[in-house]
Amino acid sequence: MGEIDKLRARIDEIDMELIRLLEERARICREIGDYKRKIGAPIRVPEREAEVLRRAGPFSHIFQEIIRLCLEVEKAV
Repeated sequence: MGEIDKLRARIDEIDMELIRLLEERARICREIGDYKRKIGAPIRVPEREAEVLRRAGPFSHIFQEIIRLCLEVEKAV
């Protein structure tokens, strides 16, 4: 296996870990959505979204989409 193949294999490993973490994030968002419905809290909290985007720094555009998808998961009944 050449150097580029090793690097690509490492990228593949990282991609799989990202997918696993995104699945876990979605599961937790579903739990948060259930809890918010139980207590009558709003699903969308702009201040929290802004905090996540600030923390994401140069990856904020990616996190905008992650937030959008997770909000859909939270809204699901």
